[in-house]
This record gives sequence, structure tokens and C-alpha cells, in this order.
Amino acid sequence: MIIVIILIVLFLFGSYYFWTAQQAKQRLAQHGALSVSYLFQERPGQYSGDRSVKSGVIVIHTNSSDQKLKHATIKSVNLKHPDVNIQLDQSLSLPFQYNSFTQPEVSIRYKVLDKDISNLDLTGILTVISGKLHFEGGKTKPFRVAIPISGLYQEHMEK
Repeated sequence: MIIVIILIVLFLFGSYYFWTAQQAKQRLAQHGALSVSYLFQERPGQYSGDRSVKSGVIVIHTNSSDQKLKHATIKSVNLKHPDVNIQLDQSLSLPFQYNSFTQPEVSIRYKVLDKDISNLDLTGILTVISGKLHFEGGKTKPFRVAIPISGLYQEHMEK
């Protein structure tokens, strides 16, 4: 009897965790959208000063469909690729503009762990972004979203 009660309690906790995770994934879709592109450094040491480091930036573009959404605070960014490392040292503010023709964007540096970047293509790699959405009146809602990288930044700008 005790085992059945423990299993029911574990099932309820698991269901609650799954439900809150699903809600966090859908929050951003209700208020706006994100897209991600990437860019490699043009010359060694461009971003870090160290000529032996290979790196680049991912660029997060925003689009808002809710007039009350002002910005998002990004707490973590994870790129699902074994040769790329993102270390977000502090929270990042991501602006949203309602029905704007220009898409606000922010960039985050990454390091390439594999030294041969000539064959590295990040198109389609999932980027998991989590943080909080900030609305008028001080309301906040947590969010977590997985977005595939759309391609090189130059290609994104041509569209």
C-alpha cells in the first residue's frame, strides 16, 4: 500500500514538472518569436584578442506580437553541438518591439573547441534559450525555447 502511495506521489510530481515545462515552452510563442543565426570571426583573435582561439557569435533576432512585451532577460543559452562552447557570464537583456519592421538583435560569443572550422556548419543545430519575459507593469513569466539555427548571419540579412 505504501509503495502505491509513493508511486502516485511521484507520478503527480512528474506530471506537474512536465506541465510547467510545457507551459514555459509555449509562453514565448504566445507573445513573440525568436530566430538565431551565426557568424564566424573574420580574422584570428577578432573577438578574444587571442590569435589561437577560433570563435564567432550567434545572433538572436526578436519579433513581438504583444504590445505589452518589453524585453526578455536571458539566463542561459546552450548550443547542442559538441565542438561549440557558449559561456554566458551574466544575464543578457533582449529587446522586443511590437510590429516593428526592424528586428532587434543581440549577439553572444562562442568558442570553437575543434580547431578546424572550415567544415563546421551550424545550420539546423538546436539552440536552447531560457530566461524571463518582462511585460508592462512589472509582470514576468519564465520561458524556455529550443530554436534551430537558421543559417549564416549574412544569409539572414539578405532575406
